[in-house]
Amino acid sequence: MIDAEPSAKRRSNDGSNQGRDAKKRQGRALFLLWKAVDQNSLAARLQPAAGQPTESIRANNKPAIAGGQNEPRDAISGTIWALLTHPEQLALVRNGSAKWLDVFEEYARWIAPIGMSPRRVAKPWSFGGVEFEPEDRVFFMFGSANRDEACFSEPDRFDITRDTQKSIAFGAGPHYCAGAFASRAMVADVALPSTFARLKDLRLDRREPVRIGGWAFRGLLNLPVKWDAR
Repeated sequence: MIDAEPSAKRRSNDGSNQGRDAKKRQGRALFLLWKAVDQNSLAARLQPAAGQPTESIRANNKPAIAGGQNEPRDAISGTIWALLTHPEQLALVRNGSAKWLDVFEEYARWIAPIGMSPRRVAKPWSFGGVEFEPEDRVFFMFGSANRDEACFSEPDRFDITRDTQKSIAFGAGPHYCAGAFASRAMVADVALPSTFARLKDLRLDRREPVRIGGWAFRGLLNLPVKWDAR
């Protein structure tokens, strides 16, 4: 009778060694990537030397890339369109009666860049006469909540002077958007004032209608505009 146990152990050890070697190669590749990028970048901040495992780097990069790509794009184009179609609101910013941040917050309430978000029910719950069981799926309708008449007067009106504290455009609680403050700085401090300062007599090109679409990600599908050369 031949004892197969030693060879089985060798195969097991070989597999373990290969796994360790693969992790070393992966770690080396991440280190080289970190050395090659700008040290102020997200990749550098999440470098392996800081103790972040590969899985955490991937998990952090995914929402940063997805969230930094769709929502700011829709918020910038949508807010510009809102101001061009509501010149009296744009005048409030230009004469100092309102801030660019007021504009951004009101647009995010008026047309939430994220219209809805799915959630999983964790425990039995009852709401509004509806019974929910664990693992049920529900959808939070941010766009609807931000036009709740109980929270906002004339909610369908774009008004940059209104109190937007009850807006949940960025979510709430533990699901509050991690990029909320970065997006406010990007849109309200940079994109909007720069656009209106640099593009003289910025206006809509009426030859092409503006189209709005999307459900989970909602915003302008086009923004035909014209401006004068300086």
